Amino acid sequence: MLEAIVQGIGAVLLPSTLLLIFVAVVLGTIVGILPGIGGMALLAMLLPFSYGMDPAQGLAFLMAANAVCHVGGAITSILLAIPGDPPNAATIVDGFPMTQQGRGGRALGAGLFAAGLGGIVGAIFLGLTMPVLRPLALLFGSPEVFLIIFMALIFIGVLGRGSMVKGLISGGIGLFLAFVGYQSLTGVARFSFGSLYLVDGIRLIPVVLGLFAIPEALELMTTGAPIAKDFKSVATKGDVIEGIKDVFRHWLVFLRSTVIGLIVGVAPGAGAETAPWIAYGDAKQASKHPERFGNGAVEGVIAPQVACTSVKGGDLVPTLSFGVPGSSSMAILLGAFLILGLVPGPMFLKEHADIAFTLVGAMVVGFVLTTAFCLSFAVPLVKIALIPGHILGPIILAFIFLGAYGTDSSMMDVVMTFVFGALGYAMKTFDYPRPPLLLGLVLGKLAETYFYISIQAYGWLFFTSPISIILLSITILTVSLPGIKYVVRKIRE
Repeated sequence: MLEAIVQGIGAVLLPSTLLLIFVAVVLGTIVGILPGIGGMALLAMLLPFSYGMDPAQGLAFLMAANAVCHVGGAITSILLAIPGDPPNAATIVDGFPMTQQGRGGRALGAGLFAAGLGGIVGAIFLGLTMPVLRPLALLFGSPEVFLIIFMALIFIGVLGRGSMVKGLISGGIGLFLAFVGYQSLTGVARFSFGSLYLVDGIRLIPVVLGLFAIPEALELMTTGAPIAKDFKSVATKGDVIEGIKDVFRHWLVFLRSTVIGLIVGVAPGAGAETAPWIAYGDAKQASKHPERFGNGAVEGVIAPQVACTSVKGGDLVPTLSFGVPGSSSMAILLGAFLILGLVPGPMFLKEHADIAFTLVGAMVVGFVLTTAFCLSFAVPLVKIALIPGHILGPIILAFIFLGAYGTDSSMMDVVMTFVFGALGYAMKTFDYPRPPLLLGLVLGKLAETYFYISIQAYGWLFFTSPISIILLSITILTVSLPGIKYVVRKIRE
């Protein structure tokens, strides 16, 4: 194992490998910033270029490009309320209000540094657990994955500001929309109304862009005011450094969110979309001032960004040890393994442990480079928030529809973006929180699939395994925490 570590790290430090990682970081950061493309699409586009490469270098190139997308995605999420990648949508909830309050530099400093550091910790976790990957991945079957998704769904009521009832209504709409299209196990089409487009279900990119970005763009165009309400608010290096310090001030939030990202990553199929919402809900529930969340709490930026990137280390655990993709992007990476003549699975770590450590090193180098790159441009980027709304609004709308069309070159995606833009605008007008709808949409079909598999395989008492009981206990404790704090405060008084 020590020999494999030396060989793997040595392969990363080769000039040719470092050059490939640098190119991957630039591409991944740009794609993360651009709305609608995302890390999975980038992997699919870069996959043919890996053909003929040295296996270690080819996989390092692809892994670095995919891993850093969520770091770049924080920039547009915080400054423009446009998630560069769907998992970055959770960052909007507090990141964009901070920009509106003239604290965009601090939000960028916290979000970018937290994402980079979380990704590095996730990669180191992967390296440290390499000898015990198989038993770790075996702990998570369909019941455990369902309970992780259930934990995320439980947080629907606490994601929105104000009325919990409105949050639950919003989440309920999302859950309903998740059941449009083929049922994954029976193959029966539901609520498609004869439309071939709806048979595949509601696509995520049009929903994200329409729900979050269009209402903000329309508001900018109608008011003509810039995003930052304070015209004199121009970020300085000091603001960005304060954001970096916030990550250390809220080290418990960072630590818990990292653990959440790693656990969700290890669970096959839970996906990167789940971890940020669980981390955000956990940070809000554990906070002494939960009322600040949704109004510009820096913890609400740190938690989802850490979970976005730390999940990447966990994703590789089932991918390398069993050949089972930990997320949708890892399914594409499996294709790269086969193209390069490698077969992930139980024998991979025995025969190619050095390549596994090359992936770890590529992730660490990639996160260091992209964090330094993004932070160095944070101050000029924040000035976007001072551009008058009647100029910035149309530019944002153009990017929104280019992103919607560019995903699959489908005009129906553009139409759906308009539809969800109207829904998002109505929800904003009547003060209904939008994040619960997205969470319900993302997790509804996953929850149904894993619940059905758990019932068929283990019966109605599928939640009685030790890991399931631990997950249930954490969920109950987290939900009960505000009530426990209230009782303790009353007893002290």
